[in-house]
Amino acid sequence: MPSPQNAEEFVALIQRSGLVSSRRLADFQALHQARGDVPTEPIPLAKQMIEDGLITLFQAKQLLLGRHRGFEVGKYRILEGLGTGGMSQVFLAQHRTMGHRVAIKLLPESLAKREPAAIAQFFREARAAARLDHVNIVRAHDIDRHGNHYYMVMDYVCGANLHDLVMRRGPFPPNDAATCIAHAAAGLEHIHEANLVHRDIKPGNLMLDKHGVVRILDLGVALVTSTNLSADQAPDDDRGILGTADYLAPEQATAGAEVDIRADIYSLGVTLYFLLSGKAPFEDLSLAQKLVGHQFRIPPAPPGPPDLLQVLNRMMAKRPEQRYQTPNEVLEALQPFLVEHLDPPTIAEMPPLTKAAAGPGTSRGRNTTTRMSATALLRTTPIPFDSSAPPRGASAGPRAGAVLAEPLLADDTPFPSQAPTLIEAAQKLKKPTE
Repeated sequence: MPSPQNAEEFVALIQRSGLVSSRRLADFQALHQARGDVPTEPIPLAKQMIEDGLITLFQAKQLLLGRHRGFEVGKYRILEGLGTGGMSQVFLAQHRTMGHRVAIKLLPESLAKREPAAIAQFFREARAAARLDHVNIVRAHDIDRHGNHYYMVMDYVCGANLHDLVMRRGPFPPNDAATCIAHAAAGLEHIHEANLVHRDIKPGNLMLDKHGVVRILDLGVALVTSTNLSADQAPDDDRGILGTADYLAPEQATAGAEVDIRADIYSLGVTLYFLLSGKAPFEDLSLAQKLVGHQFRIPPAPPGPPDLLQVLNRMMAKRPEQRYQTPNEVLEALQPFLVEHLDPPTIAEMPPLTKAAAGPGTSRGRNTTTRMSATALLRTTPIPFDSSAPPRGASAGPRAGAVLAEPLLADDTPFPSQAPTLIEAAQKLKKPTE
């Protein structure tokens, strides 16, 4: 459909989309008619509906382009875009019946058609995530197909990643940095026990949530290290160079090299370096120079107490056998530096959400349209999928009996602090056998 030219056409699109119930729409119109401030143009009307919590920014942008479909995938309604990576798009979504919010990771149809191996990798990620259930790891709950699109249902983490927090706050105090790494090490130990290697540990894949807990994201390039794999689980060739150059272990830069959990420990060490210094050790260099740096160069020491820097140096040892051999050993080494609780991100430090996206009873929803120009409101990416009925034989949503994401805790729901648990765990760890 063409873009709406007036408020009446915009309201007609809203009605066709099913995003707003007839009663809520009538109440909205009655309220603003009584005030005498009913917008007559599509963009001002869209901004007013966002501010009143009827629609989200993502939904408004699509409606202003004349799109009234594509807001639902399976049993979920898309609220906002959360991020885009090389192989997927991530959206905040809400279960249409139960009302809880989740993150939907979507494999673009164009990528699936162009690179069929991407579908196999997407399912491998889901299988890897299904083996994990730990407070310091973002859980995946389901994978399914909607029309020609494959999607994964995951925890929605209300928080900010460590990269963005450092960009806002600057380098972390040493004890806070050590505690963030301890949280991640606890999650990595669970990954290690499941015979997995993450292979892309970096600040951008570590989220500090609103309860002060660090959680590991993105198992998209995880490696299964167990030899007990079925034919459909084992990758044909999974020894390429994968990961992020700024945080890549030396052995990961060699195609065909064996990689194990010690590569994740190196990447976690580089993440600690970033938290202490505000930059990765070789981030100003070219890609080739970064790889050489990780293999052969010793970076300048970041600020921090000497004892903590000793831990960092061992985590970033060039040879795997010289590093800590398990994440539990890292956790034990960090014990003297742990604080009992990390300060969660402030509202200003978290990605902004409109009222409709944040949900009722939360303090996250805020006015993101006050200074938004018409051009900015119209700036958008194409809608990722069409909400029309899937082709015959394709699933319309999560299969019967599928395990769905648990509802998010309300903002005022007590959540147990994880730091004391980490301290207790470190205290109980047995010394490695000599």
